[in-house]
Amino acid sequence: MKKLVLINPHPQDHFGEENISVLVQMPLNLGYVASLTPRDWVVDVIDECIEAALDPETGDLAFDTTDVKLVGITAVSYQAPRAYAIARACKKRNIPAVIGGPHSSTLPDEVAEQADAAVVGEAEGVWSELLRDVERDQLKKQYFGGLTQLSRLKNIYPDRELLKKKYGYQYSSIITTRGCPNSCDFCAVPVFQGKKYRERPVEDVLAEMESTDYKGLMFAEDNFYGHSKVSNERARNLFKGMTERNIKKDWFGFTALNTTSDEECLRYMASSGCLGVLIGIESLDEEVLKGMNKRVNVRMGTDSYKTGIDNLHRHGIICWGSVIFGADGDKKDNFKRMTDFALEMGMDILTFGLYTPMPMTASFKRLSDEKRIFRNNFPEDWFYYNSNHLVFALNSMALDDFIEGMEYVYENLYSKTALRERFNKTLKETNNSKNAMFAYRINIDWRVVFKSVIEDLKTLYDSGVYTGVKSRSKVAI
Repeated sequence: MKKLVLINPHPQDHFGEENISVLVQMPLNLGYVASLTPRDWVVDVIDECIEAALDPETGDLAFDTTDVKLVGITAVSYQAPRAYAIARACKKRNIPAVIGGPHSSTLPDEVAEQADAAVVGEAEGVWSELLRDVERDQLKKQYFGGLTQLSRLKNIYPDRELLKKKYGYQYSSIITTRGCPNSCDFCAVPVFQGKKYRERPVEDVLAEMESTDYKGLMFAEDNFYGHSKVSNERARNLFKGMTERNIKKDWFGFTALNTTSDEECLRYMASSGCLGVLIGIESLDEEVLKGMNKRVNVRMGTDSYKTGIDNLHRHGIICWGSVIFGADGDKKDNFKRMTDFALEMGMDILTFGLYTPMPMTASFKRLSDEKRIFRNNFPEDWFYYNSNHLVFALNSMALDDFIEGMEYVYENLYSKTALRERFNKTLKETNNSKNAMFAYRINIDWRVVFKSVIEDLKTLYDSGVYTGVKSRSKVAI
């Protein structure tokens, strides 16, 4: 018997999206790999968000290794140190370990040093070859999968049943597009998914939706609406198809503000079961946005947000705004400005990421050249590259001002009173109790993540690790 163990690594002291219980979902990429594996292999999955792959005391593999011929690990950057620890444990048992995912596609040479093999790009094109090489004991150090034409995924669906049987996930996700043509200086998506916006045929997406009994689906991509009139039409056809074929899902997706001005699309989004959308606001400061190369946000301007959010609410859809704190030029008063903006606009959820120079991005090169990155003991320090840790020296405010600003946002948006008031406002604006409760549950869970970020910033302040200005005379926000 040949056994394959697929692992989603997770640092045990990490707080992030996996803490938002309403969106806890299966690792879809491992589901795809499982479905591409020949039937003469037995496949098991370990999701470390739920159970550990390593014994916490010995560091040895915590799962039964009988007949295991290969361990496959996926990793984004913050998961890389944990993935490497699993690979080392596999080596002690003489079990080959291959690492794929965004970090491997971004830094393949580093990954190939830490594991028996690295998959660079998307696994669909090379997985069969890799398994044959394992069977022949001829595993290569790197496999280059490139970027898959999504039309090739026709009738290839992730093995959700394997994952559901193992862990009973209540929520899943689905891929309808990959890639991003934008050049935001902090974002690694164009690095590992390419700058070409690739779209799955609508009929194939609808067929997959009909094939799964999962009611809750998240669109696992950066912008389901797309970047052209042709892409926009495709999105409308997708939601229209869902509506006409009565494929009603409780779905959630990521998009841009221009989606909110497409009345026909919004109507079909609502009738197909859309809970809400996440829109990247990033900053209210035009110079900060220009520095990030967020051209779409600069072009549309902040005045259009109110109309867009009102349009979403009119269709019963909630608005989840995502912002970035700590980018160059970000001033202390921006915390209050963003808080007031969220409340005035009627934003149902506001979450954030700390500005993080992800590997191989323009921001990483710039901040490295400026010698401002202090979390640079790689690969161990990749743990901090998850948008919840500060990894470089701020240039426009002291660290204590930054902490104080974060606490201001927390106290004014995430106190129990504030959350109740926002829930009531969402319910009134959307007239949709299910979607309003969806937003409330996300807000409740995000309080935990938000609090952990503030505590980590305070620990950083006291640690002596931070290389920027720590303290400045206090100025009222």
